Amino acid sequence: MIGNKCRKTILKTAGISILVALFYTGCDDNGVKVVTPEVTTFEDKRDGKIYKKVQIGSQIWMAENLNYVADGSKCGESWNRTPAQNCEDYGRLYDWYTGMDGVESSHANPSGVEGVCPVGWHIPSDAEWTELIGYVGVNAGTKLKSREFKGNREHQTPDGTDKYRFSALMGPYSSHWWSATERDSDEELAWIRSLNYIETNVNRVSYEKHRFLSVRCVHD
Repeated sequence: MIGNKCRKTILKTAGISILVALFYTGCDDNGVKVVTPEVTTFEDKRDGKIYKKVQIGSQIWMAENLNYVADGSKCGESWNRTPAQNCEDYGRLYDWYTGMDGVESSHANPSGVEGVCPVGWHIPSDAEWTELIGYVGVNAGTKLKSREFKGNREHQTPDGTDKYRFSALMGPYSSHWWSATERDSDEELAWIRSLNYIETNVNRVSYEKHRFLSVRCVHD
């Protein structure tokens, strides 16, 4: 069991065990060693845009938000930036219907819904998001946030560590992502995942499908 576990180093002096240090070099806070994944790129053949991608566990995720100009999509608005700047840095925003490209809800893993994603990629289902967060483990939100995603001193929330190179940014709804799964109890709502600056976890909530949020695609 020595393998990839973080270990306590013990010194024994005169028969008394003294705890000297707990080493976390290259280790996650759940005690398992983590090798930071390599970020590579791929091209969206529809418009020639180049995106970053990263493998996290058995899944391959886009390491940035989708920025494909689909009918019905838009750029986020903010007081100090132009819409074009927001699209360039944070990707475009889509309502659920646009993101799904008219396909019905999916609970499957993988979802099987290409939607607005490039060929060979798909909109992640709620189950796929759950798989990602389960793999990342404790404080998943902190680990999935970019290092530019600052925490909150009042709430003692740390800055993002980007341990898995998911590189979530804090922009106009750039850290709110659709899933391909609607809420069973209300077909007007769909499950999303979101991050904020005062929490270390990833939130799972349901949003109205007409809202405009970001899209992260997963490789088929």
